[in-house]
Amino acid sequence: MIKFDFNGIKIEATVEMKQHDYRDSGGHYRSRADRNGKVVARFWGFTIDGDLTELAFVKSMLNYFMQCYWKRTSKEGSKIELAKFLCHETKKEGQQKLFFIARQKNKKHFLQICFQQRGATVNECYLDGQEVIMLDIAIAKAISLLSPAVIESDAVTASPF
Repeated sequence: MIKFDFNGIKIEATVEMKQHDYRDSGGHYRSRADRNGKVVARFWGFTIDGDLTELAFVKSMLNYFMQCYWKRTSKEGSKIELAKFLCHETKKEGQQKLFFIARQKNKKHFLQICFQQRGATVNECYLDGQEVIMLDIAIAKAISLLSPAVIESDAVTASPF
């Protein structure tokens, strides 16, 4: 189990082991353990529920910010060009957006993570370099627990290849 909670950003990952008993083609009894990982990342009211595409997007934003951070912090007046967002649309909450924006104040770089719901800012935080690394580590550990889904089928299907 992984739990991360920082400034309203929460990442939880659990792995459930499930044992399956079966008979092989030779009639021998065998057992197999399947790993079922569940990863949830919550940025206040914005939830990423095990979607690798969205988790990879967040991780890439953190990595990109850190790469630019290390290259540009020594240069006077340098600016990191980063402004991206994820979007969810639900009937209950309406449109939700999670923004990742590079900011600079007093010659220091910060990553602003901003949660908007129905066009209004609900929550936001500014992370410095060290805090971005913390979040990156938590996301990476959670992603590493994901595994492909095992789909059992009685019917033998032909391969499309």
